[in-house]
Amino acid sequence: MNDQELPKQVVGLYSFPKSGNTWLRAIIAGATGMPMGAGVMQKYVTDTHYGRVMENPWAFNGTDWYFYKSHRKTLLEDDEGEPLTTNKVVYIYRHPLDVFVSYLNFVSGNVSPNAGKQLPFAFDRVEDLTPEQMETLFGIFLQHATLVPRNKAFGGVFEHVANFRNLREAGKPVHILRYEDLFEDFDGSVAEICGFLGLGEVDLAAVYRAADKRTKQNGKFFWKRQRENFRNYLSDEQVSRFVDRWGKEMAALGYETA
Repeated sequence: MNDQELPKQVVGLYSFPKSGNTWLRAIIAGATGMPMGAGVMQKYVTDTHYGRVMENPWAFNGTDWYFYKSHRKTLLEDDEGEPLTTNKVVYIYRHPLDVFVSYLNFVSGNVSPNAGKQLPFAFDRVEDLTPEQMETLFGIFLQHATLVPRNKAFGGVFEHVANFRNLREAGKPVHILRYEDLFEDFDGSVAEICGFLGLGEVDLAAVYRAADKRTKQNGKFFWKRQRENFRNYLSDEQVSRFVDRWGKEMAALGYETA
């Protein structure tokens, strides 16, 4: 982008699937002035499932930024065969039951049916699931804290968050935020992200507008940006069973268990 050699920063945006990474990517794009348009996010905030990290830097405030997204439960150490060093990590997590229902939407026939091939059955919409079908899928998540226990690279949601909390406690440059805090205090949460990354002063209102526009472009993929959406799909009894099984882990992440 520039003939002049700029200092480099490699920033990983990590999360368990369906925990808010799409929103986080859009925020980073807005905070660093990336243009709208098809392919911009993948080019400059690379989804590592579809491209290389160290390919297209984004020049901003005198630095070449390499932003990437990953759902892996551990830091990536290579970039399609080349060694990869991540300078900073921004990690986002979400109420695990909202992760569950958001993942159901993602693997539905209405959005990404191929992603749901490992589930016991196919369905078109979350709203179309019978109580028996919902219980079957909920039972998998209740036991494993993931709908795809065979995916060892991602693991379960609690293991995933714990790994990055442990990285931070070990002194690594990891900034952790909750989806719900971003929802309740967008400006404060984004200001903390920008401060952690050293992006300088940003127009928070403009970041919100840009991120909102980008996520709306994702349509059905993005689904419902709200807190405790799981209460619209799970019974109180199912929620209680999940709390009985995972209450200690939920409390450690700041979620009510009563």
